[in-house]
Order: sequence, then structure tokens, then C-alpha cells
Amino acid sequence: MSSDQDRATELAQQWTTDLRRTGGVRVHFDTDADRDLYQAAAQQAGRLLGRPVETTVIGNQVHVLITDWAQHPLEARLEDARTRNAIDAAFDAADDPSPPHTASVTPLRPER
Repeated sequence: MSSDQDRATELAQQWTTDLRRTGGVRVHFDTDADRDLYQAAAQQAGRLLGRPVETTVIGNQVHVLITDWAQHPLEARLEDARTRNAIDAAFDAADDPSPPHTASVTPLRPER
């Protein structure tokens, strides 16, 4: 087995935990060789999990997604809970009477 294959296998084993938990992984790459390695690792991770995966390259990132994510009841509940938590956090931030970005505003013109 080549060192690239060993590295892809190692990455695939690491990614299976995140893929199981969240349905996706995102990783930054600097070279085309890294991109290819990450895509190969993603396919191996899918095989290890027995789940279909899709890789998409956006800029210098490889996005790995389980394509049938949230079709299982537990995954759907996890996804719903994460969505509700994100919405709640956004509303909580909007209810804060003094957001940090406005706490120290200096007027452009001095008052007379």
C-alpha cells in the first residue's frame, strides 16, 4: 500500500465519526494532490459506513456529505435539534439590548 493510500485510509477512519454525527465533513486543501487525497478518503469513509457520500469542491475546500443523511429517524431528530438551536441562538443575540459591536460607537462629528 502506498503512503497516499495509507493516509487516505487514516483520514477515512477519522472522518467516519464526524460523518456519523453530523452527516458531513469539510476540509481545506492547498494542492491538487491534497484535494484528490481527500476525495479518495471520503469515498473510503462512505464504504466504511456503508453509506453513499458525495464530495464537492468549493474554492479550496472539499465538502463531504452523506447523501441519504437525515433519512434515518435519529439523524432527522439530530438535524432538527441543531436547526432549532441555531435559530434560538440567533433570536437570543437579537434580543440582547447592547450588542458588543454598538457599545463603543464614536460619533463622526463632535456634538456642539
